Amino acid sequence: MDEQIAQDVGAKLKALRKRYGMSQRQLAEKAGLTHGTVSFIERNKISPSIGTLRQILDSISMTLSDFFSDNQEGENDFFYSTEDLLEVGSGGVSLLQIGKNLNGLPLQILLERYPPGAETASTPYRCRSGEEGGFVIEGEIELTVNGSTRILKPNEGYLFPVHLEHRMRNIGEVDCVIVSACTPPA
Repeated sequence: MDEQIAQDVGAKLKALRKRYGMSQRQLAEKAGLTHGTVSFIERNKISPSIGTLRQILDSISMTLSDFFSDNQEGENDFFYSTEDLLEVGSGGVSLLQIGKNLNGLPLQILLERYPPGAETASTPYRCRSGEEGGFVIEGEIELTVNGSTRILKPNEGYLFPVHLEHRMRNIGEVDCVIVSACTPPA
């Protein structure tokens, strides 16, 4: 992951925590993490996995999309160039979102890139509600949903309710590229 994005995660998380009037310990407890984890993320000593960042944001009812959004999108934007894609990934996983502000929209579309060894979380995690689906474009991804694991290859896909425990992991030797959609935006 780009170093500037990692720094933005730490600074944004710290600003968000302060806006909610919470100490690092309070946020950590609410998210079910250690104080040290939150502290290291805020100081950019570690880059959180997607699962860890979602866990933190879920504890304050915020989506990844809202966390990374800069709210500069027009209401009549229908077409998006490379500059209009918002990086909402973390922990080595690139998640490029179509559109910068999904506030109030029911759908999130992502171009996902997993380098070899990258994963969404070290253990499966759950989200609040909704569905997620996608197609593998390049490479292979190991997907675990509700205890079932499968390796998906190009032109294979998936669809599952996100309240089930899930995790993605690239166990291959080349990048895995996926086009995915989820409702509501994560």
